[in-house]
Amino acid sequence: MMNNPEWYVIQVVSGTEENVKSSLFQRRESFAMEDYLLDVFVPTHDVVSVRAGGAKVKKQKNLLPGYILVQMIVTNESWYIVRNTPNVTGFLGAGNIPVPVSGEELEKLKGKLEESANTYEANFEVGDTALITTGAFEWNEGIITEVNDKKGMVKVSINLLGRETPVELEFAGIKVSK
Repeated sequence: MMNNPEWYVIQVVSGTEENVKSSLFQRRESFAMEDYLLDVFVPTHDVVSVRAGGAKVKKQKNLLPGYILVQMIVTNESWYIVRNTPNVTGFLGAGNIPVPVSGEELEKLKGKLEESANTYEANFEVGDTALITTGAFEWNEGIITEVNDKKGMVKVSINLLGRETPVELEFAGIKVSK
């Protein structure tokens, strides 16, 4: 087959990506394939969720559920070892011939990972009523007018001296009552 290491997309049972990664590294050592199975990459990014009470919880979220990338030199043996790893359902490609990921596609994926690094996940939306729990406007209530998932910020319109005033706050600085 080929002699240059390339990246290939492997289909796996969704939710088992990290287990398959570990299994591939173990199988690589067991079958002395270190020169053929070079790296395994699970595309994930950090997501910060804001829980009730304003607690921030950081967790990893898979960017491509059900897929991982393997850098390898394809031989009959290396293909067989990867293909027969538990929870691997196949290579992305045509039939039995794995198709490598182009350098351009790999760069696009890496860019998408950087772009979505540290995104925030909110359990509220525009129009919800929010109670401000920190800062100068603590205990004021208002309506959410804008949610910025990238920065983890929210704009709340509060009544200040008889006027609607927008206040920008972190997700953790509000409590939402739906």
